[in-house]
Amino acid sequence: MNDMEVFVRRVAVHFQAQLGESLLEVYKLGSLAHGGFSRIYSDIDIGILMSCPQPPPEMDRKISEAKIFHWDFGKKLSVFWANPDFTWGRLPVMDRLDLLDHGVPLLGNYKAEFARPTKAEIHRGLRDSLEKSYLSRLPELSVLNALPVEKRKPYIRSILYPARLIYTWDNLAVDSNDRAVDYLHRVQPSGLDLKPIDMALACRREECSADEVFALGTDLDRQFEACLLYISTNDE
Repeated sequence: MNDMEVFVRRVAVHFQAQLGESLLEVYKLGSLAHGGFSRIYSDIDIGILMSCPQPPPEMDRKISEAKIFHWDFGKKLSVFWANPDFTWGRLPVMDRLDLLDHGVPLLGNYKAEFARPTKAEIHRGLRDSLEKSYLSRLPELSVLNALPVEKRKPYIRSILYPARLIYTWDNLAVDSNDRAVDYLHRVQPSGLDLKPIDMALACRREECSADEVFALGTDLDRQFEACLLYISTNDE
């Protein structure tokens, strides 16, 4: 078991001790579960399902305590938690899809079972994510003359996001960056430059540097305009 697995297991046991009988299961999510994990560019995504009628007290404290188990991995830890009816907690639509299709139980064999998000919910969730997490960052990323260390992760994510967005928009599912980029080559969205997306995927695989991706001079505004055009014309 490598140091990453040790950390993730320790986080699961921590929540088991903190949440007791209300805990249904702790899961690996994201690239830890569906593949393509990058120690540089990936978050460490953990999902928690609970059966209690009300949200447990002091979840922020419990999550903060889990982050101190490792000086580096703790900074990348993202914890998503809710009850299976989603009347409380923090488990957005995309993470629910990921949990249903790819979630890896860490404590037992409790398979996540809840209503799959509808097409309308998925599309709304994607539009919200696009607006809040990506379009809002374009102004600061688009004016960079060089790529400082702290901007590498958001920049590479922004380059890759069109693949993930379009894959999930069409397939109503979440999967690895590799599968999303492969799908992008099959559908060939109008106006979208695939070269920087391919190179950003190679960067995640440590086959090239973020600076090499940045050196392509990709027009991020144009890339996201192409994404918006695609989803607008494929919104049935």
